[in-house]
Amino acid sequence: MYLRIGQLLLLSAVLFLSPSLPVPKYESVLAAPDVNDSPGNQWTLRYTPSEDRVTRAKLEPETGAYLGAYVLQDDFIGQSMDRFNETTGRTHASFFKYVGYGKPFPVQWVRDVVKAGAFPHIAWEPNEGLDKVKDDGYLRRFARQAKASGVPILLRFASEMNGNWTAYSGNPELYKEKWRLVHDVFEQEAPDTAMLWSVLAMPEKPMADYYPGDDYVDWVGVNIYSVRYHNGDRNYAAHQEDPLDLLNAVYNRYSRTKPIAVSEFGASHYSATDGKTDVAFAAAKLKRFYGSLERLYPRLKAVYYFDVNNTTAFNPARRVNDYSITGQQTLLDTYKEATASDYYGARAASASDIAVKVNHGDTRRRESYTFRGKLFESNGVVYADKSFFIDYLGLRLSRLPQGNNGSDGKERVIIERKKGHETIAVTTEVIRRSVEAGYNNSQGAAIRRKLQAIAVLETVRALGYEAAVVDTDIRIEE
Repeated sequence: MYLRIGQLLLLSAVLFLSPSLPVPKYESVLAAPDVNDSPGNQWTLRYTPSEDRVTRAKLEPETGAYLGAYVLQDDFIGQSMDRFNETTGRTHASFFKYVGYGKPFPVQWVRDVVKAGAFPHIAWEPNEGLDKVKDDGYLRRFARQAKASGVPILLRFASEMNGNWTAYSGNPELYKEKWRLVHDVFEQEAPDTAMLWSVLAMPEKPMADYYPGDDYVDWVGVNIYSVRYHNGDRNYAAHQEDPLDLLNAVYNRYSRTKPIAVSEFGASHYSATDGKTDVAFAAAKLKRFYGSLERLYPRLKAVYYFDVNNTTAFNPARRVNDYSITGQQTLLDTYKEATASDYYGARAASASDIAVKVNHGDTRRRESYTFRGKLFESNGVVYADKSFFIDYLGLRLSRLPQGNNGSDGKERVIIERKKGHETIAVTTEVIRRSVEAGYNNSQGAAIRRKLQAIAVLETVRALGYEAAVVDTDIRIEE
């Protein structure tokens, strides 16, 4: 496929010998056409820096992604990790378990996980509220037992705080305070433990308010579910949602600095909302999701399947969807096929190996980064939100001084890139648009993301990057 580039009115690129020199008044700009838009969800921006820029996190695999699952409520296989591996034909690298805050460390379960050839992921939930989380004997004992287990542990503390259904949501500042406390205690008592901060895919707006900060988080995760209806409401249809769209918000925001985990994924093949079974729906979502992660999300390093029939396994208010795959041959075959790539063959290092890498800091490497969802196409030109240029490319954006936007009144910015001892600067037009996030609200209206968008190819080339279009990829290199 070839990308038709919209007419470029005029390109300006100015080289400075010193970044401290003032930016002059610009009379020429990268101009943007103001015509029909089309969705940009088929496009992927793929950026590869010229040098090692990322430090591998605790437990992050050197290559590929961990294949994981939750099986402790699947009676069809007797809640057995070994039988899940046998039934799916895949050796999973990790399994997870929910543990209520205040409950003992799951010593025997951790041993069972190790026996199954995997490492444990603990979803630790303060279901009695954050006031219970203190630097006390319980917290210290839990951390010491994690250390004593002798295996690396992925610890998901207080996840899905961005919703209003948990006992620890509603107070972001208190949440961050308690998260940092837990982090600090584990750094002292069990430094090989990797801390996973995880949200539900929606709502998006509160997510950032709860983020404890890069210094306190090793991994960032998201829980994603493909269902035909939300909240058991026939009027709240969700069958049209692409599970990849539900990954984009977290991935775009955090993958530049953290490995990403899909800490729970489930595709429902039965809904109690209408009493209907739809195996084809679940199979399509499984294939779409697992079959796309390797190509589109290189910073995705772990994905856990939620193998549960919650029409029988949960309290009556939540008995809505059946996500289990072990009793459905079509879904088993789809899962096997979608996870057949070597990409899903990552295995965990030992605790001692992790400690060596953390202590010596010999973990930097070069990686590619992708950006999806916050894009649109207009008159053959692909635009990306300004966050791509700031967060991914590390560029500086500033508004033109008042009176320099031109007589047409269009909004323009200066974008600067440091390259060696020089600074390259261009002016470019900013297009304000809203694009669909990929899901609707309870009234059926599409949720939209507001963008301040900039033409991608014209801008990066003007800044001295190499850029090429390959099918639906725009590949950018230094």
